Amino acid sequence: MANGLNAKLLQFFGDHYKPGVIAVVGTRDLIGMAIREAQRKVTLDGKASLWSHCFLLGELRWDRRGPIASKSQSVYLFESDLKVKPFSPQVRNGAQENWVGKWCSGDVANAAIIDFGLTDDQTKDVLATALQLVDEQVLYPIGELLGTWWSIIAGRQWQENPLNDPHAMYCSSFVRNCYTKAGRDFMGKAISVSNTTPEDVAQAGMKAGAMVVYSG
Repeated sequence: MANGLNAKLLQFFGDHYKPGVIAVVGTRDLIGMAIREAQRKVTLDGKASLWSHCFLLGELRWDRRGPIASKSQSVYLFESDLKVKPFSPQVRNGAQENWVGKWCSGDVANAAIIDFGLTDDQTKDVLATALQLVDEQVLYPIGELLGTWWSIIAGRQWQENPLNDPHAMYCSSFVRNCYTKAGRDFMGKAISVSNTTPEDVAQAGMKAGAMVVYSG
């Protein structure tokens, strides 16, 4: 694992790459573990969830990530995330496009790809919505996470998030929103878009037989 990059996981994303498919990951850092623990009430076994984040695979882009900074093609992704680096003024908050290698570090304990079999037009709609949300600089809502946690405790995931912000989405609501706009909502009314968790996304993928799990 050179420079903290898990080459096998990077290869997994490459092997199962299709534009518009969903990836779910579970990290073992402090924030990731807190999110996994908070989903205990929605897991099938009552244990902490395996999943803490999800995103969409976007397009193959030309970059300089090849040997000796040579030109190569890499998978890029769309997501909503919050990253704050200690002692750095830079904060990346909300919808953004990143290299998939961001989620191939040693902190990632679990990973999977979910392919719901989008048509070409649906794929274009999913990615067009994701890019639009990046362009609109949709934010990552800490308050909305708390609203979803309350909805889980109260057994009211079907209701709209009580702290819903129309200009903010966390990772799993971002992914589901993009699919919903393309006419491919993979859940239905039992869970509102604004209360969708990574665990909910993973369960939908498993139920549909559409999920491939990274074996490491």
